[in-house]
Amino acid sequence: MPDYADAMQISAGIQDLDGPNVNPLCRTRVYTHGRRVARSLVLLHGFTNCPQQMDALGKEFFERGWNVVIPRYPRHGYTDRLNTSIAELRADHLVAVANRAAEVGAGLGESLTVAGLSLGAILTGLLAQSRPDVERAVLIAPMLGLKPIPGPALTAMSLGAERLPNFYMWWNRNLKEKLGPPYGYPRFSTHAYAALFECGRRLTRSARLQAPRAGSIAVITNAAEPRLDNRFTYRLVDSWRAHGTQVETFEFPKSDGLPHDLIDPGSAAPRTGYVYPTIARFIEGS
Repeated sequence: MPDYADAMQISAGIQDLDGPNVNPLCRTRVYTHGRRVARSLVLLHGFTNCPQQMDALGKEFFERGWNVVIPRYPRHGYTDRLNTSIAELRADHLVAVANRAAEVGAGLGESLTVAGLSLGAILTGLLAQSRPDVERAVLIAPMLGLKPIPGPALTAMSLGAERLPNFYMWWNRNLKEKLGPPYGYPRFSTHAYAALFECGRRLTRSARLQAPRAGSIAVITNAAEPRLDNRFTYRLVDSWRAHGTQVETFEFPKSDGLPHDLIDPGSAAPRTGYVYPTIARFIEGS
């Protein structure tokens, strides 16, 4: 396990990847108290967003005495929101940066918690599967499946997207490049989307085959999801429980009308004052 100095050296390497083409708001965050503390937190952002999405939540925990790491994913967070570099994203790139961030977190705190949203939740689950140094993993709205596409069809579509020529799709066809937040990408690459779902397949496959190595797991879902199909997440929880793993679950009710992005204060309908206390409770654990 890395010590504090090792962790800071690794984090400097991650931060060095933030070149001049990266939006200053999207650079990797490392908030420390100058020493190893009792608890550390790694926050993993969503697909086509960046560390700014998690910044307010991370600062809350830093103010509580935690050391906090929020890494930027490869090909994310560029000032040019219509860049074509995102098409080069691969599943291995995402898993690698999540593991490096976990190494940093393990050196910054006696007890490491990892939490992530959407794609970040998938990566959190992969870390929970493979790393015994993760004391607690909190998955928030993992992007494992879409309405109304059945699992086999989604697998075929994502594998096809990986092999076919790349193209771009707007998240919102009406708003197009006007879609916020201003540090997120308003469109996605089909090759990058395939990388997201490859990470999801790795997680669900691993969870079926073996128990997770993390100390504890919590899964938060949102019944008002506009596109994400929560049934895939329920199956993941069932897989973990079939191995005898205790998994805490919570679902925001449909009546709340929450968007998929529950975290970002810069999203179209931020309700962080309502959502953050629940998320914080599960991050803190018992």
